[in-house]
Amino acid sequence: MIYFDRVSKVYSPTSIALEEVSFTVEPQEFVSLVGQSGAGKSTLLKLLLAEEKPSSGKVFFESLDMHKVSNGDLPKVRRRMGVVFQDYKLLPTKTAYENIAFAMEASDKTEEEIQQDVPQVLELVGLMDKAWHFPSELSGG
Repeated sequence: MIYFDRVSKVYSPTSIALEEVSFTVEPQEFVSLVGQSGAGKSTLLKLLLAEEKPSSGKVFFESLDMHKVSNGDLPKVRRRMGVVFQDYKLLPTKTAYENIAFAMEASDKTEEEIQQDVPQVLELVGLMDKAWHFPSELSGG
């Protein structure tokens, strides 16, 4: 489960990325993060991955306070998350389908779950027609 508890991220007095954001993502629930440029999507993911610390509030993943996890343990925890980025974090030698499948494999999903869920994910984000395209062939590539 992912839980954000009144999370704020302030970069400067005039640059507030997130203000007291609270939400829960249940186990097995799939979530897409969409919004206008500057809405705080990247900041939210960086907080979840503990790449940045919140100005206030707490971020939990599977009951772990992400900002108390040691640097040595962070990679293991992150591997249990299924995060698919639109940008350079995609593996350039894998197609859109393969990138999503790879993230699911790293999360110990079964082949059956992967075959069922990947097309749904691609459809949800409007990329079903680009399933077999490589990142360099996509708009963000």
